[in-house]
This record gives sequence, structure tokens and C-alpha cells, in this order.
Amino acid sequence: MERLSKKYLDYLKNVKKRSDSTLRQYKSVLREFSKYRYRREDFKRYLKDISKNSPKTQHMKLSVVRRYLDWLHSQGYIKKRFWEDAEAPRSRALPHYFSPKELSKFFSVIDDPYYKALFRFLVNTGLRISEFMELSEDDIQFFDQIVRIRIRGKGSKERVIQVDPEIMEEVMTQGILKKKPSVRTIQRKMKEYINKAGIKKKLTPHSLRHTFAILLMEQGVPLNRIQSLLGHESIATTSIYLKIVGEGEKIPRVF
Repeated sequence: MERLSKKYLDYLKNVKKRSDSTLRQYKSVLREFSKYRYRREDFKRYLKDISKNSPKTQHMKLSVVRRYLDWLHSQGYIKKRFWEDAEAPRSRALPHYFSPKELSKFFSVIDDPYYKALFRFLVNTGLRISEFMELSEDDIQFFDQIVRIRIRGKGSKERVIQVDPEIMEEVMTQGILKKKPSVRTIQRKMKEYINKAGIKKKLTPHSLRHTFAILLMEQGVPLNRIQSLLGHESIATTSIYLKIVGEGEKIPRVF
């Protein structure tokens, strides 16, 4: 089994061109899965054993293992498919985000122009922190009225978004793409400003991405367009924001 998982990892690296971080994640999950045989009974036992993990982790592990089993089947190592009906528990937790009032308070207390530009850039683009860390000035194209940014997302998938020129001018002036702090430093600075603003929610840099999506949805941007801007592979992932936007909607009297 270890021999097959190594061949699969080589395939991901050399053919699919997966990133080092993705390969490490797959290797860790497949190492755990290696003690189970490729049979329906063992697969059910695996699902039971990972049920102690969080729903998000269960979903990640199941996704990795199912792709691995799909590859084994395509290569003829497995004859019968026994994993297609398996579903990891869905997390019911809704993403944390800034309300417009909280967003205003947050930016009002940021006294460092570098971090003000950085956080304003994140909330106006919906970038993941990992995508921001990969971004360079070579990915920016300036035109008369718009700026286009090429983003490398999960699985080395690329997308292009358009950004307000004023936002990008602030980014270039502060040099946030030339000299980037560590992810941990960004998280620490954000927590510092959240506390300074008196915001009690549990918010992280990723919350700016959620805020971006929710504000667009409230402005009437179509769901499939938001999916494209965020780089979601499935629209089902983007649809989680419908639950949040719908919370504040007044239900009309129907009778």
C-alpha cells in the first residue's frame, strides 16, 4: 500500500503539479489511511475512526482518500468502487465576518498605513492569505480605469480579478507586495486592531474574505460571479453566504 501511495504522490507532483504544502497534506492523510485495506468494510471503519475529528478535517481527509481511490481504480489496482456513497458530516458553523459598522471601527483604529493598506486590499479582493503571500508585482496589470490581478489559488488554479485603481495605488505606495510580514505576524496585528476597536467577535484575516463575499452578495452580485471571484471550485461552497445574507431579510406577509 505504501508503494502505491508513493506512486500516487509522484503523480500529483510530476503530472498534476501540486504544491509542496498540498503534497505534505496528502502524504499525512494517506499515511493514516495506509493501515486500512481497500475494502468496503475497512473503508466504513476508517470513516468511523475519523469521526472524532472536526467536520472540516473529516471532509478534507475524505476528499483526499476518495481522490486516491479514484486514481487506484483508474490504474486498475481496484476493481469495485465502494467509496462513492460516503459523505463526511457537514459543518453547520457559519463563517465569521465584519458587519459594515465593525469594518468601519476596525479601520478607524489602524494607525500603521502599511497594515491599513494590507487589510483594505484583502477585504476588497477576497484573497486568501496564502494567495496574498504568493502575489508579486508581476501579477499586476494597470490599465486606464482598471487594474487586473492574476491570482494563483488552491491546486495551482489561476483566476483574474479587477480591482479599484485607488486600492492598488495604496498597495504600491505602501509596498505591501515587496516586503511581506509572516502569516503569523499578519494574524497577530489583526487581533491587536480588533481588540483596540472593541470588537468581541472571533475574527481572523480570513474573515475579510468572508466579508468581501457577503458585501458583494448584499449588493446583488450574482452567486456564480462571487464564486468566480473567490476561486471556489463548487458553487455549493459559495452558497454558504446565502444563509448569512438571508438572516437579515424581512419575510413578507403572504396571507
